[in-house]
Amino acid sequence: MKRDLVSALFLLSASFLHAQEVVVLHKHELRASLGEAIIIPSLRDFDGKNYTNFSLSYLYRTNKFFWIGMNYVNYIGTRTYTWREYYSDSNFDDFSKSNSMYCAFVAPEIRFSCINKRSVHLYGGLSAGVGIRTRYIREQKHTDTFGSLHLTFLGLSCNFGQNKNIFLGGELGIGFKGLYSIHGGYRF
Repeated sequence: MKRDLVSALFLLSASFLHAQEVVVLHKHELRASLGEAIIIPSLRDFDGKNYTNFSLSYLYRTNKFFWIGMNYVNYIGTRTYTWREYYSDSNFDDFSKSNSMYCAFVAPEIRFSCINKRSVHLYGGLSAGVGIRTRYIREQKHTDTFGSLHLTFLGLSCNFGQNKNIFLGGELGIGFKGLYSIHGGYRF
């Protein structure tokens, strides 16, 4: 009986050790991503249309499960907006203007990895930053700054290559990066 119990405990501990495979973890990550910006009210109040965002990120792994880094997010899109001017004699004129709205964020980020396998990483994160926006209102240029957050509920990256340092993946979240984005990058 004792021998069976000791053998079972030994096999169980050996299986736990095998499950904790040694994974070479890269310390640095460079990432480019493409997403949509449907959530930010300060972008939607301009013309009610959605914008695409492009972001570049650098992250540094401090330990197996914790990352810190910086994001630069830029919004892409040319929009046409219209307005109507009313005159005192009850006549009106319709005006339209095509413009490129410029909006960009700089935001530090923290990330928590919950799965760090050789081929797959699963994580969540939080970013907070400051954005600058330039827009046209009635043919007058306006520039303002504002703050915003981004919470990544679920991020997934699949690693490729001989050293598993090239990756592709996606994120689901809410904030200045939008509801979803796809990304690719390099870890070293």
